[in-house]
Amino acid sequence: MTQANNSAANNKNKMIGLLKKIASLKLTVVCLVLFAFLVVWGTIYQADHGLYQAQQKFFFSWFFLIFGFIPFPGTVLVMFVMFFNLLGSLFFRIKFKLSNIGNIITHTGIMVLLLGGFLTFYFSVESTLMLREGETGNMSSSHRSWELAVWEKGGRDIYAVDSAGLNSGDTIDLTELGLVLQVNEYYDNCTSYTGTSAAPGNVINASGIRALEEKPRAVEAGENIAGLIFQAPSAAAGQAVLLYGNDSMATPAAVNKRTFFFSLRRKKFLLPLNMTLLDFKVKLYPNSNIPKSYASRVKIKAAGGIEREVIISMNKPLRFADLTFFQSSYQVARDGTEYTILAVVKNSGRLLPYISSIWIFLGLIVHFLVKLRKRRNMN
Repeated sequence: MTQANNSAANNKNKMIGLLKKIASLKLTVVCLVLFAFLVVWGTIYQADHGLYQAQQKFFFSWFFLIFGFIPFPGTVLVMFVMFFNLLGSLFFRIKFKLSNIGNIITHTGIMVLLLGGFLTFYFSVESTLMLREGETGNMSSSHRSWELAVWEKGGRDIYAVDSAGLNSGDTIDLTELGLVLQVNEYYDNCTSYTGTSAAPGNVINASGIRALEEKPRAVEAGENIAGLIFQAPSAAAGQAVLLYGNDSMATPAAVNKRTFFFSLRRKKFLLPLNMTLLDFKVKLYPNSNIPKSYASRVKIKAAGGIEREVIISMNKPLRFADLTFFQSSYQVARDGTEYTILAVVKNSGRLLPYISSIWIFLGLIVHFLVKLRKRRNMN
């Protein structure tokens, strides 16, 4: 019994020792330096590669590779370590007494700020809105998710089914349209081939695509192109519809003497506003094609008579309801037409940074007042 007690005590001491190391002030300094380094590096990287690429590499990753083989901690890993570093500090470096109330409030405020970052990482929904000058849009597209869009000829409604998790043999039940589709093949990433020699049976596609070949998933989610082959049991015998993510044309098919159109596209999100791109401006560094800054002047219209013009630039996003619009990138067509690319983020934890900032500020004030009172009492 004594040996068992000694073993439990040793394990407890080892755990306490580990927690004290996690609460180390040196670890706090290392995390803060890494934070600053990642923010600066990610901001510079964004200028050449766009907001989305910078987010995925620096801010939404546990780690990334430098030169393709040297691992370096990403912001998510640093936040994870710092959260437990602060939690350990509350128990081992800051005593729970009234005189330390300011420190306790400040540390908990920083922890809430980090918690907001985790909520953003795991639960935020990102999409893209691309507009040319003069164009109005009210739907954004996902970077990584795909959906099957179906509509009947002459109909007004478009029905969409999330393609995530589809496998060969699955069925897609579109009760509203009276359709049941049988999945023959689904690929998260693939390439397409045209021509008749590669046709696997009676396959139809509006662009002449006859076969799909699976590819390994790309590291960057936006580079994956989905593909789908399915049959409608009530369609012509043996007839299968082939859809490819990069195909801009919808494929028509006759089912029960009705004509339906099918398209595999990036998942769409309906926005609570209509946005019109009035003007797009980009400034380049002298004697180069490298963008120094770019901004979009847009007009938004929403329910309730809301109508106004807004400038969205690289460091000045637009916030509307629970959405944030960031100036992500741009494109210029051969004819000179300019397109803006806006990142649209729906973030369930968007208020936590504001709450935590107020909490941290309150903690600093309380800490200052406590120290001021101590000094006066000493005098």
